[in-house]
Amino acid sequence: MPQHTSSISALQIAVPPRRGFTLVELLVVIGIIAILTSLLMPVLSIMRCRSEELKCQVTLRNIGMAALMHANDHSGYLPIAGWHWKPVGGICNPRGLGDENARRYIYYTDENERRPVPITVALALNLGAKIRLDSRDHLEDDLDKPDLRRLFHCPSQQEELLGWSQRELHAGGWTAPAEATSYVFNEALLSRGNRPEPSLMGKLGSVRQPSIVLFAMDGRPRDQAGDKWIMVFDETPDWTLYEYKQRIQTWNGGKETFDYTRHRYRLNVLFLDWHIETVPMTDAGLQRVGVSRGIYR
Repeated sequence: MPQHTSSISALQIAVPPRRGFTLVELLVVIGIIAILTSLLMPVLSIMRCRSEELKCQVTLRNIGMAALMHANDHSGYLPIAGWHWKPVGGICNPRGLGDENARRYIYYTDENERRPVPITVALALNLGAKIRLDSRDHLEDDLDKPDLRRLFHCPSQQEELLGWSQRELHAGGWTAPAEATSYVFNEALLSRGNRPEPSLMGKLGSVRQPSIVLFAMDGRPRDQAGDKWIMVFDETPDWTLYEYKQRIQTWNGGKETFDYTRHRYRLNVLFLDWHIETVPMTDAGLQRVGVSRGIYR
């Protein structure tokens, strides 16, 4: 036999055979991956929630910019919204709202009557949205468009809900079309209300302490079965979100404005000086946010 053949055979015998992972080794690797995953998942979840919270704040910032643009274009008035008590002549039109020249608010035509637009429409128009105001049917069609709804959607809200922001307060009174929004607004500031103090009806320059007064915040319509209201009201001149929460908790029917799980028991709040805070939904946190407190004193 040739000598080189013997050398090759010896080399082949000297090299150990290749083998795969043993079952024990595979189990160890899988266990390590499982431990790392369990450690990373809460961190990833927190990062995702934080990202959505920041996107929500950007949406609120845009809402604040639109509100300020409305005030600049309408004699210093924010959009009107809420239950409107005792309009002149009993009708929510420019004359009934004390705006005979129609310079303070935006209106649309509803069965031959000029009515204040839903608050999201007033804000969306100032963000460049194209919305038809010549009839209620056209307005409702445009309210249903994804491009408009996106302007008022928080990415952390799981379910899109519809609510109301304009209504005459009497039996059979007119109600504006429903609107989709992840945010609720301050009725004490924006409506023709029933209180001893003169209703501001959105007059921005008359607010005493804008840095503590709520304009908009994370929230949901109070009750999808009936009272689909997207407004936060007051009953005395010194109400905060704490007093509002105490009041609505006395009602039946699931009338709940606060969306507790959206940002893990925290609220993004847009104040009237246009800064945004993330407020814990504790008694102390809610007491920091003025509804009527800060408006009159």
